[in-house]
Amino acid sequence: MVQQMAVTRPEQDSPVDNTNHDLIHTLSVRLDSQWHDRAYEAETRCEGCRSAFERLRAMDREAIQILTREISNHFRTNRFPLDLTD
Repeated sequence: MVQQMAVTRPEQDSPVDNTNHDLIHTLSVRLDSQWHDRAYEAETRCEGCRSAFERLRAMDREAIQILTREISNHFRTNRFPLDLTD
C-alpha cells in the first residue's frame, strides 16, 4: 500500500517533487530509447551502426536498472510522496 502525504511545494504545482519527476521522466525516455534502438539496429545493414545501437541498448538497460532501483527505493523509504489532494 502506498502511503499518501500532503507535501507543500510552493515552487511547483505538481503531485510529485522535481527529483521524483526527473526519475520517472528519465526512465520513460530510456524505455523509449530501447524500443527505437532495437528498431534501428534491425533496419540497418551497416555493421558499425548495428554495433553502436547494441552498445547504446546495453547502456540503456543499465540505466533502466539503476532508475527502477532508485524509484523503488524512494517508495520503500517514503521519499516518493504523492500529493493527490485538490
